[in-house]
Amino acid sequence: MTKHPHTPSSTIAEAAEPPHRVMFLSVGQTPRADIIDDMLVNLDLPIEALEIGALDGLSQAEINDLKVRPGETSIVTRLADGSDIVVSKPRIAERMAKIAAAFQPNEFDLVVILSTGLFRDFESTCPTVNAQRAMESTVISLAAHGSAVGLIQPLEQQIDELDIPALSPYKITASYAADGDKRLLAGALLDLADAEIIVLNSVSFTEADRQTVAKASGKPVVLARRIVVSAIRLLLHGTHPVALPGVPAEFSEKLQRLTPRERQVLSLVAEGLSNKAIARQLGISPKTVEIHRSNVMAKMGVTSSNALIRMVVAAGHP
Repeated sequence: MTKHPHTPSSTIAEAAEPPHRVMFLSVGQTPRADIIDDMLVNLDLPIEALEIGALDGLSQAEINDLKVRPGETSIVTRLADGSDIVVSKPRIAERMAKIAAAFQPNEFDLVVILSTGLFRDFESTCPTVNAQRAMESTVISLAAHGSAVGLIQPLEQQIDELDIPALSPYKITASYAADGDKRLLAGALLDLADAEIIVLNSVSFTEADRQTVAKASGKPVVLARRIVVSAIRLLLHGTHPVALPGVPAEFSEKLQRLTPRERQVLSLVAEGLSNKAIARQLGISPKTVEIHRSNVMAKMGVTSSNALIRMVVAAGHP
C-alpha cells in the first residue's frame, strides 16, 4: 500500500475537518504518482491518499497470465518500471472486485476505482467513485443533450470493443491515441471531425493532452481526471465548503446550499447510479435518497439528472 502525502493550499479546509482517508484502486502496479498526485493538486481538501494496484505483489509469470487473450476485451495499464501492459479486462476486473470487497466498513472515507473501461459495479462497504461509471454518465448526458460526442480511447482495439448499450441511441464516434502522443492525438481529431465535444476517455490522459486537443480542435474537451476529481470533491467536502479552486462562483454558491449528505447524493447521481445503488453506498434507505435527490434538483435549479450532470461537467471544465 502506497501513501501520498498531501497538504491542501487552503488552511481553512485543514481547520474545518480532519484528513479524509481515500483509497485509490488502480488496474496496474503502484505507485501511480503521475495520476494521483496530479489529481490531489486540484483538491483543496485535507486527504490521506493511499493506493493499491491490482498487479501489486504478483510475479512476472502471474502478470503474464493476465495478459489479454484472443476473444477477450482489453485494458492498458502501467507497471512499476514504467512500461505498459495490455491485460484482460474481465479477469483484471474480477481481481479488482475482490480487492474492493475486502475493504472493511469505514476503513476508508472513499474508494476510487481509478480506471475507465471497467463496465461493472464494485461492491464495497465504503462510498465509491467508479471512474468508468462517472465517464459513462457524462458521455450519455452530453449526447442526450443533442451533442455529437467523440471518444478518444488509449488503445486502437478498444474502438471495436466499445460496447455501451446505453450509448446506442446517440451519435458517438471513437478513435484512439496514447497519452502524450501529439501525432496520434492529431490523427484522432481527423476521425472525430464531426464531433462537437471530445472526451479523453482514460485517466492516463493529462491536462497537457486536454489542452493540445482543445487547441487543435477548437472544441470543448472533457478530461477523465477532472470528472473523477469533481466526484471526489463533492463526496468529501465538509459542512462548510470553502470556495473551490477552478470552479465557477455560481456553481460553488449553489453547492453551499446543499447539506453534506446532499452533496454526496449529487455526486453519485452524477455517476449515473440508481436510488437503490446510492442507498447501498451511503447506508441509507432508497426513500431517503429520493428525498435528498429532490432537494438537490431544487437547490441546483435543474429538472433532470442529465441537466445536473452537464452542470457538474461544465463546472469541472471551466
